[in-house]
Amino acid sequence: MRPPVHFEIARVMIDGGREVCLRLFGEIDAEARYELRRELYDAVHDNGAPRVVVDLHGTVLLDSEAIGALLDGLLRAQEAGKSPQIVNARGVVRTVLRVTGVLDLFGATAESSVALGAPGGAAVLPLPHSPGGPRTARREAT
Repeated sequence: MRPPVHFEIARVMIDGGREVCLRLFGEIDAEARYELRRELYDAVHDNGAPRVVVDLHGTVLLDSEAIGALLDGLLRAQEAGKSPQIVNARGVVRTVLRVTGVLDLFGATAESSVALGAPGGAAVLPLPHSPGGPRTARREAT
């Protein structure tokens, strides 16, 4: 029997509203794709932030449905004149994004990581603190 699927998506504004960051946690799969699409749509259209960043530090699984939603959202951000980036992809998540070409399109470079405040150009986004707390979407499927 497969264990329950759990994911969380938190949206926070960074750098005085110049950047909206979606932080993804857990297993981002077919169960999570609709929420991911909605959060990406809101991140692109509900604010004037010129940069949309997806932080995958806490993501342990990213399946093909989620990659499709992620790619669609980041392309829409680009079409809207925003600068979309993926940061902190690690392990199998990073490998899958690299193999599919998504990381080449939207992965943080050493130069952009320095702009994000990462020491030494490492692709790391500092964990932001929001006075009102992050907007969070949670779902547990059984």
